[in-house]
Amino acid sequence: MLLKEMRFRAACLLLLLLVGTMAQAQTPTVPQRPFGQIVDVWTRQLDRIADRATQPGVLAGEIDALREEVTDVRLAASAAAQLARSNLADIRRLLVPLEVKPGPDRPAETDEVRAERQRLTEQAAISEGRVKQSEVVIARANQLLEHMTRLRGQVVLNILLRRDASPLSGEVLRNVGTEFAASMQGLMSAFSKWAREGPRALRDGARDLTGLAAWAALTVVLWWLGRTLARRFGRGHHNEPGQRDRTIAAAIDGLGLVLVPILAVWLIGRLLVATDPPQPLAMLLPELVLRLIVLLLVLGMTTTALAPDRPAWRVLPLTDPAARLLAQALRRLIVVGTALDFLYLALVQDGQYPALSSLSALVLAGSLAFLALPVLGNAAWQASRPEGSDRPFLVGGTLWTATRVGLRAVLLSSIAFALLGYVVLATHIHTALAWTCLLVALALTAHRLAGDLLETMAAPDTPTGAWVRRLFGLPADITLRGQHIALLLIDVALVVALALTIPAAWNVDTDAILRGMAQVVMGVKIGGVTISLRDIALSLITFAVCMLLVRLVRRIVRDRVMPTVDASLPMRQSVDAGLNYAGVAIALLVAIGALGIDFTNLAIVLGALSVGIGLGLQNIANNIISGVLLLVERSIKAGDWISVSGHEGFVRRINIRATEIETFQRTHVIVPNSVFLQNPVVNRTYSDTSSRIDLPITVALATDPAKMEAILRDCALGHPRVLRVPAPIVRFVRVTPTGLEFELYVFVARLEDRIVVTNDLNRAILARMIEEKIVNPTPPPPEYRVRDLDRIAEALRTDRAAAPPR
Repeated sequence: MLLKEMRFRAACLLLLLLVGTMAQAQTPTVPQRPFGQIVDVWTRQLDRIADRATQPGVLAGEIDALREEVTDVRLAASAAAQLARSNLADIRRLLVPLEVKPGPDRPAETDEVRAERQRLTEQAAISEGRVKQSEVVIARANQLLEHMTRLRGQVVLNILLRRDASPLSGEVLRNVGTEFAASMQGLMSAFSKWAREGPRALRDGARDLTGLAAWAALTVVLWWLGRTLARRFGRGHHNEPGQRDRTIAAAIDGLGLVLVPILAVWLIGRLLVATDPPQPLAMLLPELVLRLIVLLLVLGMTTTALAPDRPAWRVLPLTDPAARLLAQALRRLIVVGTALDFLYLALVQDGQYPALSSLSALVLAGSLAFLALPVLGNAAWQASRPEGSDRPFLVGGTLWTATRVGLRAVLLSSIAFALLGYVVLATHIHTALAWTCLLVALALTAHRLAGDLLETMAAPDTPTGAWVRRLFGLPADITLRGQHIALLLIDVALVVALALTIPAAWNVDTDAILRGMAQVVMGVKIGGVTISLRDIALSLITFAVCMLLVRLVRRIVRDRVMPTVDASLPMRQSVDAGLNYAGVAIALLVAIGALGIDFTNLAIVLGALSVGIGLGLQNIANNIISGVLLLVERSIKAGDWISVSGHEGFVRRINIRATEIETFQRTHVIVPNSVFLQNPVVNRTYSDTSSRIDLPITVALATDPAKMEAILRDCALGHPRVLRVPAPIVRFVRVTPTGLEFELYVFVARLEDRIVVTNDLNRAILARMIEEKIVNPTPPPPEYRVRDLDRIAEALRTDRAAAPPR
């Protein structure tokens, strides 16, 4: 299709270039006739297509062929319009210096200049006419494409909703035997004719089969390559496989298991088609080849991904009984289902036998539903859960469980449709459903394989990972992040492929989807602004480059220019902040300009927005602007431990209007962004995450201070999370009547370690004090405690009486 479009466009461009050459060599009125003839050809072709599209009985395949013709005409008209616009632009540039400008100092115009201006003006009129004629053809082609898209959907819907006789009706039961005999007789006659004429057709077309020899050689090479890779990276290469080894080895063994048989089936099918089989065998052979290929794919995927007999190499986290049940159910479904589906296709022969078709559709729908129910049951998806694992009980979780319930309902609905006589709809449901499941399974397998391959290539212990680190001069043990971006691009490509292939499996018009995607990529016009993914990507790249330049300029000014200037620290900070704000504003303006938005319209929008802000959006605007300043200035960021307006906790997310703080009680506080600019904020992790712990301790008056200081210092230095720089500090604070007061200051690297270190130090200090007999762990008798209290009270009264008057 693409090659055909390119050939057609090249031919049209060549024809139009010849027409343009003739237009320059002849008088202005003569070249219009050849281009007019081309337009007449396009018009008559579009008229014929429109007449055929309006006739009753048109089929979906015929509509697709007609749309291809309309697309060819539209491409040719677009090429002609583009060529005419280019010629018109060149002519207008030539006309600019020949324009007559009145003035006293301007010399009189010569006859040659006047004649040249008149000739170019006529050429410009011809080019404008060609542009308008081409645009008319393009507009009509677009209209026809939209009409045929709607017509195709209506035709497909009518075919799916066509109701035949119920398979349990008397008419069907009376005629099914006769139609079965006629179908079998037709097949036997076709086989007899093929057996007589096939060898002769194969000999006559032997010269056209030379390409199959290359495919046969490729099959042998792939077989040898698969065996080599299996010996090097297959399942026999690892004793205790990891997740990456498991996926890659499963993919290699799976490809080696099914790739060569698939190519062999395809080669045999091509060879059989070359024998020129009669109908309906000519239609059945490609279908048989396709079904055998799908059968081999599913068998290979069940053998490698499920590995019912080799749990260590199982890709899906299934239990052993679930893996065996799922593998057996899938193999039974694909083998029996493929045989029944092909038998249905061979007997029905494109709807020639309605009674046989109705009854066969019911048998096929019921058989497939009966075979698929074990595959969709919960017993086949039990997850292997190691001790302490938070993995769900079923593979895929709630989403896949709900999807399986929906799939069971769809399969049962196909039986109901077959009973009601909707034969085409019933067969279409299970065929489309099978293709959808296969495509999704292949996409998920490709995603898993690509992810594991990229992780393997980025690992430091692999040759590719070591080569990448040497190439970019990175440390050998650094973690690479580029594989995540590559996996994201692969996932986007897989999603786009599924968005095109799954609707095609359900017989949905993919041309409309392609046009929608192209429109989104090329641009959607909103008012006077055209916004496209291409422009958005260009705008984001432009903004990122501008921000990198701003950061570079700030670094140069901060580290090289400002140290040479006699300026205070606040002045330097103000200059750095001003450069930051100005750079962000310039980057935003450049990015908006890259989007193609007119600044005049933007000014109008901002003016209208300012009116709304003045009428009641001050708080929202204040919070939004404050959020932008917080994100740019980064005075607080996600993960900081802050205290503001009575709320203390960790910053979890900074949104455009408010900031989310998680307190130590696991509650979330939503604080407007303007609060951070209008109130003092305590950021305990602004410059680093280290913190100081203060431990006040009071001991008895008889304690040796030097011994107590040594105990505190030894306990602090003995803890592994206490920093040596700054070193722990021990203070003998004061002497009180109740005891000696000490304070221990220690520093930890992480703020989160405060509670753990405080608890450990308290335990260690208490143990040392008990060991040194500073603290008696055995409480005294009650009478001694009363005497001690009386003694302490008497000492306080004595001190108070001896104190001088104030």
